[in-house]
Amino acid sequence: MKLRRLIIPAWLSLMILLLACPPVQAYSGVFYVIPAAAPLRECASPQCAVLLTVYQGAKVEILERTPTGWSKVRLLDQAAMGWIPSDWLSISPDRQSVAMPTYYVNTNSLPLRVHPRPEAQVLTTLYFNDPVEMLGVGKSGWAQVRDLKTSQVGFAPPRYLSETSMSSPPPSKRRRAPARKAPPQEKPEPPSAM
Repeated sequence: MKLRRLIIPAWLSLMILLLACPPVQAYSGVFYVIPAAAPLRECASPQCAVLLTVYQGAKVEILERTPTGWSKVRLLDQAAMGWIPSDWLSISPDRQSVAMPTYYVNTNSLPLRVHPRPEAQVLTTLYFNDPVEMLGVGKSGWAQVRDLKTSQVGFAPPRYLSETSMSSPPPSKRRRAPARKAPPQEKPEPPSAM
């Protein structure tokens, strides 16, 4: 009787635990990256850091999927893993590329950098109204973009990119020099009484 009292709660606990855990889904087969260039991220969010850029047709294996539309993948050609939106993957290598949003440079010149830092090496210089493909914005606050003229992928501050082309660059904001203070004037001394 005592053994029965122990077995029933243990069995019920096991059943509750099994029902609470979602089933593991296997994703067999090779999948292909659809966009011309896509950031492979550190975690399942567009705000996560970019580990590297994968290109159209890259072969991947899906390791995990989230309900929010992200897949953790392993590149078959390289020793790399990361996260990518699930709808950017296809079982068919012939699927058309997903159109990434196009932005335009809204300043006279903009250096496209290797890393998302102002001191990073410059890949190329973009000029006013040059079109770029927006690949995402990382935690650093920098946008990863692909220059549509040269296909180079690099980083730039998103404040210098607009969703529409402009007729002329915005006027540059000039900082005014602080007003100079006039030197203190010497007050004449009152005449002394003798």
